[in-house]
Amino acid sequence: MGNTVHRTLPDTSPQARLLATRPCCGPGPERRPVLGEAPRFHAQAKGKNVRLDGHSRRATRRNSFCNGVTFTQRPIRLYEQVRLRLVAVRPGWSGALRFGFTAHDPSLMSAQDIPKYACPDLVTRPGYWAKALPENLALRDTVLAYWADRHGRVFYSVNDGEPVLFHCGVAVGGPLWALIDVYGITDEVQLLGTLQSSPATTSPSGSLSGSQDDSDSDMAFSVNQSSSASESSLEPAGSKNGECTVCFDGEVDTVIYTCGHMCLCHSCGLRLKRQARACCPICRRPIKDVIKIYRP
Repeated sequence: MGNTVHRTLPDTSPQARLLATRPCCGPGPERRPVLGEAPRFHAQAKGKNVRLDGHSRRATRRNSFCNGVTFTQRPIRLYEQVRLRLVAVRPGWSGALRFGFTAHDPSLMSAQDIPKYACPDLVTRPGYWAKALPENLALRDTVLAYWADRHGRVFYSVNDGEPVLFHCGVAVGGPLWALIDVYGITDEVQLLGTLQSSPATTSPSGSLSGSQDDSDSDMAFSVNQSSSASESSLEPAGSKNGECTVCFDGEVDTVIYTCGHMCLCHSCGLRLKRQARACCPICRRPIKDVIKIYRP
């Protein structure tokens, strides 16, 4: 009786094909596709003016300029990039897309939990972190990507450009869902497939870091790669246009103590001060107090 030969058929799943294309050695790419289900908009947890397509990948705001708050249906991993295409932009309104994260499960939210605005309504509540995309970047077909790192900082990039430090103080000890407010001139957005951002592969001197487990490796990369870009993009909102860098609506009238930057309206300054680990949007130094300035 002959021996039976058992042959193992090759795994032809999409995940296996993706893994087969990765290099077996050497430093990997800084961004790579994320295995698993791509994020979709949550079908129930959304503002009353939001309409979703059949795949819950496009969110369109109908009527007015607000009530466009949305969330993803699943949590977003650290370093996983949430990628959005701005499908439709309509001039005439003031302000643009607001985006960030929440520690609250959208599946547990009721309609009463979702206000008109992400900023300032949601960000004044514990467990919500969001800010506005500068209006000059909110152009049709722009691709926005943003992610959180393990230090609680949020970065974004536009059309695969340099990362910009956007927010800090996000609580990363639990799951985080993406928060996207289809606001103002932004009428429609589309969720794209996500990418995974790697922690730093270079040290401040540009040499390869020895290990991705180095506790300071991604800190060094993030600060050196984004600090100049973040300061140039955030500071003019408070100094040239006179608009608050958080709500992009109120007039700048508040000084942050101790760094001395003026980039907030007083209402947003007080709300930001109450947040855990609050820091200046420009220099990221801790906020000890906010001081209202009265102009003659």
